[in-house]
This record gives sequence, structure tokens and C-alpha cells, in this order.
Amino acid sequence: MSESSVLHKSFYCPSLNKEMRYCIYLPPGYWDNNASYSSLYLLPGLMDYEKTWCDKGRVHEHMDNLIYSGRTGEMIIVMPDKDDAALNPHMKEAFASYLGRDLIGHIEYDYRVIRSREHRGIEGLSLGAAWAIRMALWFPEVYCSVGALSGAFGEETYNEILEKQDYLRHLGMRFRIGVGTAEPEVISGNRHFANFLQNLGFYCEFAIDDGPHDWPLWVNQIYNSLQFHYYSFNS
Repeated sequence: MSESSVLHKSFYCPSLNKEMRYCIYLPPGYWDNNASYSSLYLLPGLMDYEKTWCDKGRVHEHMDNLIYSGRTGEMIIVMPDKDDAALNPHMKEAFASYLGRDLIGHIEYDYRVIRSREHRGIEGLSLGAAWAIRMALWFPEVYCSVGALSGAFGEETYNEILEKQDYLRHLGMRFRIGVGTAEPEVISGNRHFANFLQNLGFYCEFAIDDGPHDWPLWVNQIYNSLQFHYYSFNS
């Protein structure tokens, strides 16, 4: 079997009218056959960019370990860069269109991914966590699983879930919420959000790991998140 690859690429994004960079993890078997794969999109935090999930999060090493140990099968992981539009309330729709339309369209044209909701997930940390939840709510026909690490969830998010709960349950949307023991400002909010989802009848994992709001915590959490998404694709 060949080795996995991490490619650093860019593409023209019409919604933002600029070139946007991304990293993509291609599993070992990608080069040995013509199969198509499930895809997971990982969004960065405020101080991160497209390489940080690999440089600090070691996602490619985690995925290799999970594959070779037999804990998951293979999937493709896409790690896009963010943009100032992520923080601009007047650019929210353009940023969402970049993630939910332009990026996916490019990836599914250039790489062998399974083009169905049941094989597509999204996750983010900190700022990216809020965006991952937002993307799942704004594009429920696009993603089947969503993960949020060390995120913050406001009234708007709660109200939107209540409004769309029947449709989201019908689609079988699955959630994973992760937080650290040394994140006192967000731990209670994350627990409340996970309980809220569970009480509405959603499948929602809630994980508390040791650590502050930093990469040592997220390195541990993403290892379990990768398994959550893989088994969501194959549930």
C-alpha cells in the first residue's frame, strides 16, 4: 500500500473573489485504486490557517494511525484557510458560500470523493467550531455529521436548531461537542449545548478532555472526532 499524502493547494473562490488555500489529506489507498472516499472538512481557529491542523494538530498522523490499527477505514480530510469574512457580519453569507459551495465543488471536481451528504462531515475548533455548527444548520443537505471543539453557541444558534429540529432529525444529523477541563469560560456552555441537543433527540457525543484552550487539548480531541465522523459516514 502506498503512503498517505498531504497536499497544499489553492483554488479561485467566486464567493470571496480571491484565491483560497487549503491542505488535503489523501489516504494511503488513494493512489492504489479508483475508489471514492468520504470527506471531512476541518475548520481552523482564529489564530490558525490551512496548515495548522497538520502542523499542530497532527491530523495526518492520527488518521494514519487509525487506518493502520484498524480503528477506521480511509477517508479524505480537507483543511481550508479562513478569511477576514469569517469575522465580518456583512460577509457571513459569502464566507458560508465559500465553504458550503465553492470549496466543496472544487474538491469534488478534482478529487475522488463520494458526492453525497451521507459521506460528508464538518468540524471546527474555537472560531471554527461556531462556523461548523452554522454550516450544518445553513447547509443541512450537505453534511451528515458536525463536530465543535471549544466553541461558543449563542441564542441565534439555539433558536435556529429549534426552528429546524424536525428536518434535522429527519436527516439524521449527528453531533459531537468537545471541551477542555481548563476552559472554565466555555465548559458549562458546551455541556448545556450538548444536553440541549440530546434532549431534542439528536445523537450527540459530549467529551471533556484535560487541557486549556490550546492545541494539546485539540490534538487529543480530534483523534476521537475522526472516529466519530468515520462511523457517522458508515452508520
